[in-house]
Amino acid sequence: MTIEAISKAIGDESRRKIIELLKDGEMPASSIFDQFDYAAPTISRHLSVLKEAGIVSTRRNGVFIYYALEKEVLVQLAQWLTPLLPPTSHVAKAAPKERVIRAPKVKTENPFDKFQSEF
Repeated sequence: MTIEAISKAIGDESRRKIIELLKDGEMPASSIFDQFDYAAPTISRHLSVLKEAGIVSTRRNGVFIYYALEKEVLVQLAQWLTPLLPPTSHVAKAAPKERVIRAPKVKTENPFDKFQSEF
């Protein structure tokens, strides 16, 4: 597949979510549909776009269709992007969060407490 087809396919947020769902292994279409609030035909169209771009493949088991991520296609995209990215040693790391140390609460005595019992 071409980089253009791959980048077009991953340009949609819903399709990127589908890719993330499939990163750990194949899933049946019904499980993918359950992750969205859209109508099934909308998700089915997103799956078709990903399949046309070669990002996902399908396997039929009876009436069920299972989708799997074709990681080789994503490797192809990564290989194209790698020369464009700065070396990893130059990538700025987030500064560690400072730990806030709070002084312990000191119980202060109300000077009027001792007088209340006398009245």
